[in-house]
Amino acid sequence: MDILLYFAGLVIGVTVFLYILSTGRDAKEKFKGAGTPGQPVLTDKVEPGTIAFRKRPSLPPGTRICPMCGSALTKYEGLYASRIDMADSSKIMIMGCRYCYKEDNAADAPEKA
Repeated sequence: MDILLYFAGLVIGVTVFLYILSTGRDAKEKFKGAGTPGQPVLTDKVEPGTIAFRKRPSLPPGTRICPMCGSALTKYEGLYASRIDMADSSKIMIMGCRYCYKEDNAADAPEKA
């Protein structure tokens, strides 16, 4: 009876060893196929001189522009935005800069009959 238990344990041990060995080889093959050091990595490069907003001339990198109207902003001018809370996250809705954002005031608007 003891020999049967030792034999079953040996079979189970060999099976587990072969399973771990095969998964290790599969992982090595997958890792090897991901890319070799000799192959160049393909990336899309954008030249900074080619970045333009709508039909405006190219701006140097780091120039702050309004995403709504395209006006160039100084570092002291900001954007008007509001935070929108959703069920799982929150988002920021940009409404414009001081040149294009017009706030709706109920007091300034004439009443409709």
